[in-house]
Amino acid sequence: LQKYNAPPSQLFSAEDILLKKNQVIRKSYADSFIYHPTGVIVEFPEAAAVLKGSVAHFFPVNSENYIDPKENIQYSLGGQHGG
Repeated sequence: LQKYNAPPSQLFSAEDILLKKNQVIRKSYADSFIYHPTGVIVEFPEAAAVLKGSVAHFFPVNSENYIDPKENIQYSLGGQHGG
């Protein structure tokens, strides 16, 4: 498995915010985002790009070979997830 180094997050643009593209759930919004390629494992996900900010991580989904997105974050949610 090749080591994956995620790029730094990018802030959502004013237009994206106006269009609510940064909305995660009804009352929660992200400040920045990272698009990850298919099949990578993010060993240490970026958690805050700006002071008191939040980062949205986007993972493509292969509908023919589905893998739960939680498996793409190695240390997520405690317990046994990912590699």
